[in-house]
Amino acid sequence: MKTLSTYAYGTLLMIIGVLVLSPDSGVLRLIDGDPYVISFWRGLGICAVIWCFALIRSPREFVIQLSTPSWLSLGILLSFGTSSMAFVFGVAYLGAPTMLVFVSMTPLASAVASWVMFREQTDVALWLAIALAIVGASIAGSAIPMDTPVEGWLAALMVPGLTGLGISLTRHHPGDTIWPIYGAASLLVAIALWFVVPSVAIPEGTLWLVLFNACFTVPVSFALITIAPKYLPAPEVGLYLLLETLIGPVIVWFLVSEAPRENDFIGGAILLTALIGLFTYRMRQSTRKGVAN
Repeated sequence: MKTLSTYAYGTLLMIIGVLVLSPDSGVLRLIDGDPYVISFWRGLGICAVIWCFALIRSPREFVIQLSTPSWLSLGILLSFGTSSMAFVFGVAYLGAPTMLVFVSMTPLASAVASWVMFREQTDVALWLAIALAIVGASIAGSAIPMDTPVEGWLAALMVPGLTGLGISLTRHHPGDTIWPIYGAASLLVAIALWFVVPSVAIPEGTLWLVLFNACFTVPVSFALITIAPKYLPAPEVGLYLLLETLIGPVIVWFLVSEAPRENDFIGGAILLTALIGLFTYRMRQSTRKGVAN
């Protein structure tokens, strides 16, 4: 029986993870609640589910990761925790289609972080794919209204930047998974919001949507996505994360009738071209190496 190559296995994890994640923005728009309140419940739900996964997989590693902090674990905790909350604000203030396309800056952030911190080189094929992703983001994100609150602009920058940083740090973390740390990051967000939000009451009629989002969509998808950096370079993980920019707006359109703009389709097509081209190139490289050996 033919087994998957390391690259193909990492790619498969990313594709499944992104497919599970793709309803995220649409469900957030359907909930249409206070971003602080939604972030609070997401933090609790993600922590509960991801910690269950971690304990089932390895109670020993769960204890070790949470009892022996390092600069890597602290960076992962802060980057993923903050970016998760920022994404909720981005969807609330910018709209789901635009926010999803801003995620396309993630591989650039990963490439820069990987080079600055670990001196990992990015080859020409990956730089070309990243460049196409930025072009797509520029086209699709050009419709941001100038009266967007400062929280929206901050979210647009923080989500890709911090997510890219978290992916790069995850690749070099010694554990097989970062599930305990990722759960802790989500819990800390919830704890911080508990002290600053007057009420954490779930919007009426949205209980099941909040539970679906907090206890399935995000934790299950990121359980898979945070494993992928062990098999793929960090910038490529960021690139495959962009599949959500293609699927997400369609789901948003179906759920809340927030139709994608023409620029969203153009930007999405460019992103898809970059992904298909890079994957094809990598698989050909793998085939040639196999033949040579």
